[in-house]
Amino acid sequence: MSRRYRKSRRDPGLIEIATTSDWKVSAAMAAVCVLAATVIIPALFGSSRVLGGLVLVFAPLAWLMAVIFGGISLIRFLRQRPQDSPAPPRSPTNRPAQAATRATEASLSEVDKALVAKSFATPTSAAAPAARPTAWSRELIDRIEWKRFEDLCCEFYRVKGIRAETTRLGADGGVDIRLFQDDADPQRCTAVVQCKAWNQAVGVKPVRELRGVMAHERVEKAFFMAPYGFTDEARSFATENRITLLDGKLFLAMLERLPEALRQQLLDFATEGDWTTPTCPSCGVKMAARDSKRGRFWGCVTFPRCRATLQMRATTP
Repeated sequence: MSRRYRKSRRDPGLIEIATTSDWKVSAAMAAVCVLAATVIIPALFGSSRVLGGLVLVFAPLAWLMAVIFGGISLIRFLRQRPQDSPAPPRSPTNRPAQAATRATEASLSEVDKALVAKSFATPTSAAAPAARPTAWSRELIDRIEWKRFEDLCCEFYRVKGIRAETTRLGADGGVDIRLFQDDADPQRCTAVVQCKAWNQAVGVKPVRELRGVMAHERVEKAFFMAPYGFTDEARSFATENRITLLDGKLFLAMLERLPEALRQQLLDFATEGDWTTPTCPSCGVKMAARDSKRGRFWGCVTFPRCRATLQMRATTP
């Protein structure tokens, strides 16, 4: 067994899980540490004359870990708060944050908003949908807006006979779709899927976050679907951690291998209605082109009730 293979079996530590999972996970860790410092450690060692001194050693350590996890929880909570400004975001590529969601919509982080919007079609309002293609192509996959791409990926697994369910977790949760393939335990999730409809290669950070979700949910398999592919660092990390990467070229090949009826079914699903105008990540309605001093951007049609925005594609005329 090579050193490379042994490394792939290493699970992330508690700190890594806390920093890549939802803020509630690190909050729960902080609560457990407080409970250990105030109840568990004194109960185990306080009544013993021999081991009583260990209380003075382990209790402060538990308090220290509680402070660390509590700080991580607070930071992640603040980063998950929705935007308050109607102006287009400034591409916070290093600060992913979970947007507010409703029951009918999957959330999208700030880094998703900055990158996903660049892959949208020509900036028109929802009243003017793009022409409906008659065959699958790389260009078609690249033009699909972020929410429709996520739904398409889920529908792909369903037509393959796999039970698939979308989730409302955002980038900090690191998973968009859950797959269930255990006949003995139909409710057990056997794999997770993350989708990123960006117009550039996905780096290693989102792939690391997906690995954290695998460890947290005790899932052995994961798939990452992104039309524009992945960086070399992301591919190397995925290979070492049992994560299958699917770029646009591979996804197109998988679609073309389907029987003609299923292939057409998915094409109709992907291009029904307005399939290029982005969906509002906060309330789930189609967005509209807006103008500002900084240029054009996508804004929610329910403004000011919803202030969500997405950037226009940089190359869009």
